[in-house]
Amino acid sequence: MVDYSQFEASTKSGVHADPNRVREKDEIIRRVVKKRKNSAVYCIICLCLAGIAIIRSFIPAVFFILLALFFLWRSWGRFSDEYLAEIYEEGLLVPGMIVKTQPLTILAIANIVAQEGADTVNGCYCLVVDELDGAKKELYEKVPCSCFFRYEGGPYHSAFQPHPLYWGTADRQGIEAALRQVEEDNKENSRDEWEVLREMAERFPALEDEDIILLDENYIPFGKKKYIDSDYQPLSMEMGKDGGKPSQRQEVSGESGEEMEIPYLSQDIPGKDAYNKMIESACRHHVYEYISSHCEYGHVLYPEHPGLFTYIGDSLNFLEEFNQSKIVLGEGEYPLIYEKCLITNKGCYHKKKFLPWNEVDFSMKVNSINGLELYLNGNKVAEFACHFGDDPKAMPDQQKKMVAQKDAGRLADFLNEMKNAII
Repeated sequence: MVDYSQFEASTKSGVHADPNRVREKDEIIRRVVKKRKNSAVYCIICLCLAGIAIIRSFIPAVFFILLALFFLWRSWGRFSDEYLAEIYEEGLLVPGMIVKTQPLTILAIANIVAQEGADTVNGCYCLVVDELDGAKKELYEKVPCSCFFRYEGGPYHSAFQPHPLYWGTADRQGIEAALRQVEEDNKENSRDEWEVLREMAERFPALEDEDIILLDENYIPFGKKKYIDSDYQPLSMEMGKDGGKPSQRQEVSGESGEEMEIPYLSQDIPGKDAYNKMIESACRHHVYEYISSHCEYGHVLYPEHPGLFTYIGDSLNFLEEFNQSKIVLGEGEYPLIYEKCLITNKGCYHKKKFLPWNEVDFSMKVNSINGLELYLNGNKVAEFACHFGDDPKAMPDQQKKMVAQKDAGRLADFLNEMKNAII
């Protein structure tokens, strides 16, 4: 059982929960109870096997006894009335919405920041249910939920799990009052979170039960994880697998959401339009620092350099090294990024072989030291350091990992935009 003693919700539901209804209706609690009952059965089976095994050998008997003790530990305890009521009365009140009717699916959103000063991160939790007694069960129906968070250290909660208030009480007036409170709280957000829930449901139609989509301070998705997992994967690495649709972000804004000035190239040079489109795309995806940083070591695979080796970051060295490559470009083709491969506005050159965009697959990974790695068709072609806004020595490991994974997702979006011939 999770210890919630250190958690204090900023906004609570205000409902009075009925523990008997929770035992009957709350499908999350029912699943846990079922697992405990199964563990009790497994405990008995292991004890029987231990009794049989001890006749022949002592070692297998000890193994089955230890296994029985493990299942006994898992089956121990019963949810008290106080605990069941606390889930609905003391948890954080958050907005939820029915986003599918077959199967009945709720998407709920909550801020997962655990410590003041950390960048805002929200999570969208997918909850697939069998029944929601009291609700109309209509598409896009608003469902207020109560949730607690799992905390494993660092500036962020590792996960949260929403419980629809309909599971905790039959008091319709109490639920409507909670919904009015959610609506009031929503006015203080930079975006309407009901619209965010609809947008996430449309972008990720293949979400499964207990999937969590992580959103940055601008409500832009950057990561995906399961409830039980501690870590998550950068979203762009998963979008092709779960049917997620790429973002169509047209405005160019800074991290704070304010409009930012794009540092276009002003000098009249060959390929000016291609480079300026690359700059605009990098600014839109918040990765401009990775294409504009000076790369002292050029296009070698070196993990400590600050970003991709580009004309934008070091025009003289970039063109000099490109000329030494002896690669001949076609008409209207301009070099954009040069690492162990050359990326142009027409495609890629890997081991001096040209690959058109339809034969190119980009992916990003985060290594064990929170550095970023770029892969082309499964081959690592670049490795560079992550840009941390604050002093990385003063940042908790969890926060550094989250920053690195967020940037990996943004870089993958940027590179795939190039692949899709937008540049």
